[in-house]
Amino acid sequence: MTPAHGRPLRAGLTALLLAVLALGCSADSEIDRPLGGSAERVVDVPGLPDSIDYVALGDSYTAGPFIGTMRVDPEGCARSKQNYPAFLADWLDVATYTDVSCSGATTESLTQDQPLLNGGATRPQLDALTAETDLVTLGLGGNDFGIYSGLIACRDPDPATCSVARLRQDARRVEGRVSAAVAEIGRRAPDADVYVVGYPSFMPPEGSCPQVGAPAPALRPLTVIGRGLNRAIRLGAESAGAAYVDLETASRGHDVCAGEDAWIQGKDFHAGVAAPFHPLAEGMRGAAGEVYRTIAGADPPETERAEPDPEAVVLNPVP
Repeated sequence: MTPAHGRPLRAGLTALLLAVLALGCSADSEIDRPLGGSAERVVDVPGLPDSIDYVALGDSYTAGPFIGTMRVDPEGCARSKQNYPAFLADWLDVATYTDVSCSGATTESLTQDQPLLNGGATRPQLDALTAETDLVTLGLGGNDFGIYSGLIACRDPDPATCSVARLRQDARRVEGRVSAAVAEIGRRAPDADVYVVGYPSFMPPEGSCPQVGAPAPALRPLTVIGRGLNRAIRLGAESAGAAYVDLETASRGHDVCAGEDAWIQGKDFHAGVAAPFHPLAEGMRGAAGEVYRTIAGADPPETERAEPDPEAVVLNPVP
């Protein structure tokens, strides 16, 4: 959920993006090399054809900024080759895999060009859908109304920068936007199964730790707001006929304070690992597992890396 608002945080992530893209987008980029092939699908997926055309939509909690090598289509999305859509495409052995998730995206990015943190722009995400699309995952809503940047600001509970009441209200407003997004997906891809993916818990349910950089009392309202956001996303998905994937429950015990069990990076940035307060590689694998279970009704394969079939990967147009 790279913030769409909140100048101090956005400026910091802009600097990180520009610095790290040089590392992730070198001439030796893995996107130009074979990945080793895809594992065969381990189970049949009810309701989906044998040959699956998969499109992933979402923000940075889908894209996975700074996890390993970034894709270059386009550079400014900070989209990892090890995000949960990549694992899902691998495990489902899809025929085609189009990932248009992009750091900083809001629900408006589905139908409008999105300005990128490096000064470029990318096309509306829904342009990736066609009548042939069979499977869609959608992970959006946290950047709408500046919710994510507001949550980060509330680690310092200064009334001038943190309005818990406003954030709770804005979180409820996401329901309508998600419902409208699912309806539009259905219009453009009428035969697709749509799975709306919630956000993981990234703050500890109680207590605190150095990785958060805030005292425990400041974190309690953030947990309430996060739950409210996920509830709004679930209600919006279900009201429009989509399935909801609950990462909040699946990620319990994997917050930033969970040590070796953490799915989420803490406040410090580490190149090639994750953006601050964003999923780690293990978090992406955990999220993919929960999405896979929801879709297939079975546990996913045990793989360390996502390796979708190179011939299935559809590269996005670069402006």
